[in-house]
Amino acid sequence: MRSLRFSTIGGAFLLLLLWACSGGPSADSLKHHSGYWEISGVEFPDGSRKSYPVNSTVEYFQWDGGVGYRKKVQPTLGGTFLTSDDALALEVAWRDSRLFLSFPRAADPWEEEVLELNENQLITRHSNGLQYEYTRYQPLTNPE
Repeated sequence: MRSLRFSTIGGAFLLLLLWACSGGPSADSLKHHSGYWEISGVEFPDGSRKSYPVNSTVEYFQWDGGVGYRKKVQPTLGGTFLTSDDALALEVAWRDSRLFLSFPRAADPWEEEVLELNENQLITRHSNGLQYEYTRYQPLTNPE
């Protein structure tokens, strides 16, 4: 019977390969996080789904240096947003090569794991098991 042994370099390469193939977000993908996102769907823990083809509000995320905020805004036909002073503080953290958005100062604190993040798509899994799918918000146009 042969035993398998990995050299330090081979083991490190294997771990890097597994991490790269995991499909999760990279540190570089964080550059896409700030901005306006529109929810397109929710997947429930039982596998059922709910689609949101039209939304009256959009999520705005802003962060810098691992901290920031999230707030709901209402787009207008003129290309601006109606908003309030309410914003939910967020913290961005990496744990075990996984990206998390934490909301520790919310009335009922929670966190979401970022499963996918690129220029046009954001998918998070809330600590309650709900998976939220967002697409990059495209401004409303006024058909003049």
